Amino acid sequence: MIDPNNRPGGPNLVLTAKSADKVQFFDAATLAKAGEIDMPGSTHELIRSLDGKTLYGSIYGGGIFGKNKDPDRRIAVVDLASKSLTRTIDVGENIAPHSLMMDSAGTLWSTAELGNAVLAIDPASGKVERIALGGSPHWIAISHSTGKLFASFKTKEAVAVVDIAQRRMTGTTPIPHGAEGIAVSPDGSTLFVCAHRKGVVHVFDTRTQARHCALAIDGAPGEANQLRRVRVSPDGRHVCASSHVDNYAAIYDASTFDQIAGFPTPKAPMGFGFAADGRHGFLCCHDAAVTLEFELSRGRITRQFDTAAGCEFILSY
Repeated sequence: MIDPNNRPGGPNLVLTAKSADKVQFFDAATLAKAGEIDMPGSTHELIRSLDGKTLYGSIYGGGIFGKNKDPDRRIAVVDLASKSLTRTIDVGENIAPHSLMMDSAGTLWSTAELGNAVLAIDPASGKVERIALGGSPHWIAISHSTGKLFASFKTKEAVAVVDIAQRRMTGTTPIPHGAEGIAVSPDGSTLFVCAHRKGVVHVFDTRTQARHCALAIDGAPGEANQLRRVRVSPDGRHVCASSHVDNYAAIYDASTFDQIAGFPTPKAPMGFGFAADGRHGFLCCHDAAVTLEFELSRGRITRQFDTAAGCEFILSY
């Protein structure tokens, strides 16, 4: 079974340019821009529907975490064939939806940052169910094999664990140095959580929540508080982590957890995507308004292309 949140790539790229209120499309072979949508607000994250035909985008609002004085309440619905915004889903309150994931039943999950909750959304009807977490989540990841959703708290040293079927929080997992970016391996067995105050990525078993180890980000070990993000390649072979303030990215062998490469980046690296060939990744560099293509085996930057301001998240399809 293909994890809908870790799909193999394709000939097209789509990314959010949140500072410009745009979603942009590119040809993955030529890197030429193939389309653009003016969004109704600052759009941060993207996820595809189970059938792959629709894209959902979180319209976060005008601020940043902890300083969002103009939060939004919408999820954008984009038709991929026509590259057009077809409608928005109102989640009910101005709670700054941010991270998005799909479960295997087709439910769309979103963080409700200012509502201290995650949301389970029926994309067809727009019905929203709220699951309280007792803290402010920023990113989520889903393990389909265990039926769990994990939500990282930027203001706590913990990750919340949610039972997807029962729609309830079942506990928390302690995270040393605070929790930032979060990802699950495509087979659902392993959880990766970036630390907020240290250059490490923590590795957990999704079934037991026991911690395997902590992966040092060799090349960016700094303890300055910063946004760090992590993604696992769709084939499960590589783990990629970015350090926003350090302007650095690291690549690990997912079978051994050894860091096999690292490279400096333009300013403020954020979201990763993966090419169809299984050999290359993409990395959005938010403040530089540029996206890199790089080799997963050794971290060599092969190409780059300009985007509108604030590129944060990228998908290959």
